[in-house]
Amino acid sequence: MSGEPEILYGLNASLTAAAVSAGGIAAMAFFKDWAGRNSVYFSAFAVGLLTVAVLFHLTPEALEASPLALGWIAAGFAFMVLAGIGVQTAVGGEPEGAALAFGYASIIGLASHSFFDGAIYAASFHDDAFTGWIATGGLIFHEFPEGVIAFSLLAGAGLSRVNAAALALAAAGLTTVAGAVAANVLLNLYSELPVSAMLGAAAGALIYVVIVHLGPHAAKTPNKRGYELAMLGVVVGTAAILFDHLGGGHAH
Repeated sequence: MSGEPEILYGLNASLTAAAVSAGGIAAMAFFKDWAGRNSVYFSAFAVGLLTVAVLFHLTPEALEASPLALGWIAAGFAFMVLAGIGVQTAVGGEPEGAALAFGYASIIGLASHSFFDGAIYAASFHDDAFTGWIATGGLIFHEFPEGVIAFSLLAGAGLSRVNAAALALAAAGLTTVAGAVAANVLLNLYSELPVSAMLGAAAGALIYVVIVHLGPHAAKTPNKRGYELAMLGVVVGTAAILFDHLGGGHAH
């Protein structure tokens, strides 16, 4: 069972991550028009960042926990396909329906990712606080661009600045805290978290977001600048993962 200090450390890490995401959202909230014009660039950056996260973080760790992770990856992808169909059906007859479907379906994937990040924060502190802080540094590092991406997706979907900021904060920040709280509850009930299922489902959801939504949107960048920003996303994602592993990796 987790002790009280470990629970507080994991919760504090999730709160720190939420604050960093909020910083990215606030930075974008004051430049809505600019964000709308440049949302394709953020999508390109997100393609690189999330591709690295899926291929070199979520999927390997899920498979390390259990070979059954492949099933959870497929389940996460299938869930997003169904969610996308549902959203498109709901907004198909509305103006800007495609943009709304793009924004909301992408936010579902990002919210799932953030929720599982929060669970990882809690799990990493389960045995050792020092290792927990070092290990979660890599995840906290990518929270700022995640907040930026969440806001730009929603602003691009046509939401007002206030609504986009509020929903982005819920998806990229509050879900992280919720994941940490849920993980602490599970840690008090069970000796281990279902890491394979959590990471696998998150990987599947993000694969859908990258292939079906972010990729085609990023392809609209003028002068093929999207490739440069995608590579920047790869660099940032790789740096975050290297920082994480140099700190000892996640303590499951």
